[in-house]
Amino acid sequence: MRKYGYLEVMEGLRAGRVWVDHGQLIDGIEVRLVGRSGGGSGATLGGRVRARRGQPLHLLVTITTASRPNYHGELPKLAHVDVIKGVVRGPAADRDSWRAPDTRVVRSFDVGGRTGTYTLRIPVGPVTEPCYLRLRGSDGRRHGPGLLGGDIDPHGPIAHTPGDGDPWLDIWFYTNPIFIDVES
Repeated sequence: MRKYGYLEVMEGLRAGRVWVDHGQLIDGIEVRLVGRSGGGSGATLGGRVRARRGQPLHLLVTITTASRPNYHGELPKLAHVDVIKGVVRGPAADRDSWRAPDTRVVRSFDVGGRTGTYTLRIPVGPVTEPCYLRLRGSDGRRHGPGLLGGDIDPHGPIAHTPGDGDPWLDIWFYTNPIFIDVES
């Protein structure tokens, strides 16, 4: 039996096994990156997978939708899930830059109308260079081309006019990444 408490939460935070939810959009999410057959242990959030160049991988994403009203009194409904991929090329030249030029949304899934717990099996690959994958999802009420354009982020959050944002009308979840190391 696994223990749950302060030390276990801190261990999870330090290991990167974290997802955040703004607005109680989902009750839970489990993410695992595995080989094509789905066998082996793979890796979960904050983890690493070693893959041969050209090897296809799969993300197994199990989502549990919101089962109770949030603090705004609404039962949130997840509308879409995005897979975001970023290339890893070593330390950033400018550690203060907020931009990762080779990061973009690579897949989007309409999950509107789904309830309860369900699993998305998402093909990834074949992998050709070291990278990471992470997920985000939205209730779909406020999104559009992101700050870097629709080719990079077609369903990104839209900035609110200063002083005019309502956080309950724009709810999202985000996961930490899973890293892929590519071997020749």
